Formats: sequence, structure tokens, C-alpha cells
Amino acid sequence: MKYVEFGTTGQKISAIAFGCMSLTREREANAKAAFLRAFELGITLFDTADIYGRGISEEILGEVLREGKISREQVIIASKCGIVSPGMNDAYTYKAYDLSPAYMKASCEASLKRLGTDYIDLYQPHRIDYLTHPQETARALDELKTEGKIRHVGVSNYTPDEIRALSAYIRVESLQTQFSLLHLEPLETGLASVCLEKKMNILCWSPLYGGILTGTKSLEHQDWQQQRESGVVTQVGEFARKYGLTSGQVSLAWLMHLPGGVIPLVGTANADHIQEATQAVDVQLARDDWYELMVIARGRPMPWRQRPYVYVRER
Repeated sequence: MKYVEFGTTGQKISAIAFGCMSLTREREANAKAAFLRAFELGITLFDTADIYGRGISEEILGEVLREGKISREQVIIASKCGIVSPGMNDAYTYKAYDLSPAYMKASCEASLKRLGTDYIDLYQPHRIDYLTHPQETARALDELKTEGKIRHVGVSNYTPDEIRALSAYIRVESLQTQFSLLHLEPLETGLASVCLEKKMNILCWSPLYGGILTGTKSLEHQDWQQQRESGVVTQVGEFARKYGLTSGQVSLAWLMHLPGGVIPLVGTANADHIQEATQAVDVQLARDDWYELMVIARGRPMPWRQRPYVYVRER
């Protein structure tokens, strides 16, 4: 396993992280086995959220740490709060976002109890709450840090301006956002640049685009979007054959080539899949190949100096 700098904390974290949305009661045994295999392979960052299974993911994460006799200091636990789904809180009958200090502090306490731990290494507002001033959100996070209940702050699904607004009041170490060869918005909207500016890691959720970039899923060709995705996957497969890798490994390696510590979050209940993913860590793609994959993903060439158009009136 390769390890990268974690923001400005001075810590090192694994170059691939394990996404714990797959920790469910329905596939508990397989999910726990995948978690333990990830830990054996050197993965140290495990990401969950209070909304995942309405707390079930956090419960199972706590259980597998105890059952596997894994020391708390050996792992970095990341969790999230702020999405309120009906049934999670009696005060809500409609799905909403809440980053008010009272709600965040209560959410953190509940997560700590489910995880069976005294602290969360990385605590992340899951979505922006338009009704709470970022200074208030920062105040709650700062108080949780002072109380020793969280160690570091990240954000999830924030825009560049939302990152800047919160960063004005508290240090933010990471951004969790959707990012893959089939979802390039972090590069095209300035998110990746802001993270470099702020020395924040990017944690990529759905780095294989729901498994489509593995090349193992069939797509409906009557759907124009799936036709596009199928074309990208076919061309990624050509690079996989060139490098002697799987399409999924090429897709993960492409992300990890970006500067600043870009970390794919791989969520799976299959131990073999997590082992395959970790083998992408040491893959070296040629610069030319990286950019060709970018062009394939964009569906258009990279910007280039073009001859200006000159209008000549016919006589």
C-alpha cells in the first residue's frame, strides 16, 4: 500500500480508502470479510455516515473493529452528518439538511455511540445546509474538536464557494465528492483547483461510476447516456489490455495520478474486488495515455490553440 499526506495534519493515509456504505445487515458476513481484507492490505481510511442504513453502517463498522481485535489507533474513521431522512429524527417528515450546532452535536454523539469509540478522526458535513451560516457550522465543529470528539474536519458534496465560506472559519482537510472518468466535474468546475489551493485531499465517491467502469456491467444501447458510457468503457478496456490490468484498475490509477492526494473510496462487499482495487496503487500511466483517457472521458479534444476564423466577404 502507498500512503499520502492527509491535508495539513502531518498524518499519512492509505492511497485508497474503503467506503462503508456496503456494510449492511443483508450482506453482513461478506461486507465484514471485505473490510478485514481491506485492513490486511494496508487500507487505513474507512468512510461511513449516519445516513448509511440509518446508522447500521456505523454499527457494523464498530462491530468488525471489535471482532477483528483491530486497535482504534490503527484506523482512521471518517463519518458524515447533516442529511436528515424521515425516520431518523422525529422533528422531520421530509428529507432535509441540518448543520445547525445543536443537530450536528447530537448527530456526533449518536455516531460515537454506534461506532463504539470516543472520537471520529474525520467528521464531514454531508451536504450544505442553506439555513445555517457557515460560521455556526464551524463553531459546532470547533467545539467538537475541543471536546476531543472529532479530530479533523472535512466536507462532502460542497461547491468551491461553499468550501471557501466554511474555510474562512475553520480548517478543512478534505472534500468528498463524486469523481471518476465518467464524472469529471471536479476538474471542470474548479473543485480540484480549490482543493490544491487549500491543501485538501479529494476523496472520490463512486470512482468506478457504480461499477460501470469495471467493464463488467451490460448497458442498454437504446439510452444515449448509456451509449456514451459504453463507448468510454470500451476504450478504457483497450488501455487495460495495453497495461495488463483490469478496466477498473486503470480507472482508479487515472484518479490517483492527480496531484494533491486524490483518494478513491472503494465500496464493496466482495473481498476480491477490494484486493483488485489496491493493486492499482502502484500503476504508472504514461502522461500521454493519461491525457488520451481524459479526452475519451470528455468526449472532445483538450483545449488547443486554433487558427482564428477570418471572415472574407465575397466580391
